This record gives sequence, structure tokens and C-alpha cells, in this order.
Amino acid sequence: MIKRLAVVCRLSIVGLLFLVGCHPAALIVPSYIQNVGVEIFKNSTSYFGLETSLTQNTIRQFQIDGRLPVEDPSKSDLLVRCVIKKYVEEPMFYDTKTNNVLQYRISIVYDLAAVDQREKKTFAEDLDKIHSVYYNTPDYSGAITETKEQALDRLGEEIGKAISRRVLVGY
Repeated sequence: MIKRLAVVCRLSIVGLLFLVGCHPAALIVPSYIQNVGVEIFKNSTSYFGLETSLTQNTIRQFQIDGRLPVEDPSKSDLLVRCVIKKYVEEPMFYDTKTNNVLQYRISIVYDLAAVDQREKKTFAEDLDKIHSVYYNTPDYSGAITETKEQALDRLGEEIGKAISRRVLVGY
């Protein structure tokens, strides 16, 4: 009984220490910034629909983070602006027998600006930022496969996370 109690106490202490160490990174935005707005992304590519997907995913990631409420871009203290400059889909891996593509890489190049609308200055800026995902086609036996649309959804979610993290935390 005493041994069991000692094990439970140790597990409780380890669990408590784990929880104490888990907290969001400190915000780097000035304290007077009370909300964030995300402009509809500008799409300079010929791939239709990227602007909608990336805008929605970025807004969703700010909402999930929850440290700054999302506001209408025209009324926000901090405005996130993004231009999608390039969309690239490249075959990466082929089947040696059939020459079918087994794996693709999808990359998006974008410019990001976070503008402090109160002080009328750029708070954070990244030019020619590249984000890529790989996806395996159904021809790739034994691998986890996904469709191009699923890969684009995943890419949009990852870019949204990267943008919210860059704006709020600085990296």
C-alpha cells in the first residue's frame, strides 16, 4: 500500500512539473495591440482558390491561439497582409517500372507583413517566405497517401500556423 502511494505521488509530481512547463510563448506585440485583422490574401498566381484557403486557415489559427481576438481588418490594431507570389507543384519520386509519379512537393512562396495600424508602421515583415509539403499518390504502395486537395489543406493549415506564430511570437 505504501509503495503504491509512493508511485502515485511520484507520478503526480511528474505530471505537475510537466503541466507547469507547458505555456504559450510570450507575445512580442506591444501591449496596446488588442486585436488582429487578416486581410484577404492577394493571389498573384494562376492557381485559383489559394487566397481563400490561406486566409481562412490563418484566421482560424489566430482564433485557436486565442491571445488576440480576430477583428475586421479595417478596425484592427494589427493588420496581417499576405501576397501569394508563387505556386509550384513538382514531382519528386517516380515508379521505376511504370514511370508514374509516386510523390509530389507543393510549395507556396509568399510575402508577409504585419502592420501596426495605431502607429502606422510595419511590425513584422518576411519576403519570399517558402513553405512546402510532400504528398504520396495512390500509386505509392505501402505509403500513406493523400489527394492533392488534402495536401493543399494541410499546407494551408501549416502556413496559417506559421503566420500566426511569426506575428505573435516572432519566429
